[in-house]
Amino acid sequence: MKIISRIWLPVTVFVAFLITLLNRRDIYHDFLANGRFVTESFFSYGIQIGAWVSSAFLLNRFITLFFWDGFIGKISDRRVPRLPKDVTAIVLFSITALIIASTVFNKDTTKILAASGAVSIVIGLALRTIILDLFMGLAIHVDQPFKIGDWIMVHQNRVETHITAEVIETNWRTTRLRTTKNNMVVVPNSRLGDTIVTNYMKPKPHFRMEVDFTLDFDVSSERATRVLTAGIRAACEHEGVLVDPEPEVRMKASTLEGMVYEIRYFILPKYISPNESIHLVNNTVLDHLIHSGIVPALSKQEVFLSKREKRSLDASLDNDLYQLLTRTELFRSLSAEEFNSLLEKMTKRTLREGESLYHQEETASSMFVCVEGLLISHVDGIEVGQVKAQTIRAGQHFGEGALLGGQLRESTITSSTESLLYEINRNDFDPILAKHQNLEKYLESTHFKSIEEAREAVEKVIESAKSKPEKKKTTAINKVMRLWPKKRPPKQTFFPGMVSENNESKERES
Repeated sequence: MKIISRIWLPVTVFVAFLITLLNRRDIYHDFLANGRFVTESFFSYGIQIGAWVSSAFLLNRFITLFFWDGFIGKISDRRVPRLPKDVTAIVLFSITALIIASTVFNKDTTKILAASGAVSIVIGLALRTIILDLFMGLAIHVDQPFKIGDWIMVHQNRVETHITAEVIETNWRTTRLRTTKNNMVVVPNSRLGDTIVTNYMKPKPHFRMEVDFTLDFDVSSERATRVLTAGIRAACEHEGVLVDPEPEVRMKASTLEGMVYEIRYFILPKYISPNESIHLVNNTVLDHLIHSGIVPALSKQEVFLSKREKRSLDASLDNDLYQLLTRTELFRSLSAEEFNSLLEKMTKRTLREGESLYHQEETASSMFVCVEGLLISHVDGIEVGQVKAQTIRAGQHFGEGALLGGQLRESTITSSTESLLYEINRNDFDPILAKHQNLEKYLESTHFKSIEEAREAVEKVIESAKSKPEKKKTTAINKVMRLWPKKRPPKQTFFPGMVSENNESKERES
């Protein structure tokens, strides 16, 4: 069998050419006799079929361009999926095939339709799943539970298998989704019709996300809410995490590990994906917790035979305050004796939400260190008013210009949340600066950086104000008045100064 399978093709080719060689005269005469008839028939039928097919192709292109992409696209204000376009093309070319059979080949189309009906039943039973996908795709297009660009969740049997992804295409059989891992998931339309689908972008284009943090019970609820609120508001500076609706912190549950706090915030998935927003919020909130001396709760399934070591720090206690402040870059190079002497002279300041610490151009004689909370620095622009220049978080210092010779405040500081600060007077810090030149250079660099950020913020606001032309609001009366043509003023036929000269001559005559 192996030998036959390897030699049957060359044997067949050789026999065919041998027969043609022996009967070459008869084959040549038959080809000349029938060649002209075949050529004429092929040309005649080909021209007619080509005319019908090209006209159907042109009509389909017109329907796609002017009806689906033009009329329907403008009404729905979105890109029309491929599904209705493909259905239109199938129907149009099917009608064209029947016309070709009737006009070109002179066939009775009733018999064709009757035969196709029986064949359709057989094909329908064999392809019932594909047909279900087709009609479910049409139902999705009519009902519009989602559109291209929407973020949806396809619910599965278990929560772990739920699919959160962006809709990128809906065609005649499947819907294609792009997940947060940038993978494409192809879901049959019939599966979407049988399951629950959550559309995150309806009725509004943004949706809410939740992140949980568990803190020990020895951290008071007021302090935990203050630090977590500062963390989530700092994350709102990233494009895509919204300031409005305002994020919030809720006490969700009390567990054996500690109190669970739920951070709620809203994102605009056009700029940031859900997974990316969770990473950003976790990173920012953890940074605030660490600089505030709060450690997330650990598992309590441990047996302590001695006094448990304290994990969270409280700024109201001297020992804890010492550890919190020495973590900052400002005091890291000081010795214990120098820092203790300075700590005794520092003044504790607490601010409520929205309260101002100082205003621009006030007399400056001290700097501040933020222990808990979030502060906003504003500068006055000559043309644009107050401009947000900087965000000050826990563990950062500000106002160092007063210690470097500045006499006036260079910005206005307002508390975005409840904040805890410590004030350092110039006279108390000057002896330390005299001993540590590196510390003075560090303050000069941070001061220069804050000035540059303020300048760039003002320039950015000025450029954006110039680039955006003022748009006049169109009222209902203005829309109605646009229906009538405006009267144009008569063309100016005099030169500048002519009117004033005529008025002066009339006054002299009088």
